[in-house]
Formats: sequence, C-alpha cells, structure tokens
Amino acid sequence: MSRRLFRIVIVIAVALGIYLFIAKESYSKSFLIIVSTLNFLLFSFGIHGLIAHSLRPKTKGDLITFPLLMWVLWAILFMVFVFLILPIYCPDFLIG
Repeated sequence: MSRRLFRIVIVIAVALGIYLFIAKESYSKSFLIIVSTLNFLLFSFGIHGLIAHSLRPKTKGDLITFPLLMWVLWAILFMVFVFLILPIYCPDFLIG
C-alpha cells in the first residue's frame, strides 16, 4: 500500500511539472520558482519513499550506509533541479 501511495505522489509531481512547463508564460517568475521548488520536494519525497519501501532490510545494510546513500541521491536530485530543471522554468531566475 505504501509503495502505491509513493507512486501516486510521483505521478502527481510529474503531472504538476508538465502543467507548469506548459503554462509557464501565464505565471510570474516568483510563483514559478516557489511552486517548482514545492514540486521538487514532492517528487523527492516520492522517490525516497519508494526506494525506502522497496529495499529489503538485508539490503539496507549498516545503520549509517542507508541514510548516506539516500542523502547522496537527494543531493543529486537537488543539483539536477537547480541547474537543469529550474533554468527551464525561469531562464533568468538568478537575475533579480
């Protein structure tokens, strides 16, 4: 049941991202940055939840290895968001 919930969250985040990309001309830059950031957090929540509930306890390994790997995954997702996705929504988001 929890994996289904996280899949639904991922689908909602992707659908919202597609909608924002299509309708980006009708919204202000600050609104797009805020909503796309919340959308990233929703997508990140779904990915992390899906991975965490898909792994078996044996696969998770040590107590410190699993959180470190999840942090690395989140850092990679964040870098992709900041340097690839956000410039697509707002090409000049760093310029005032």
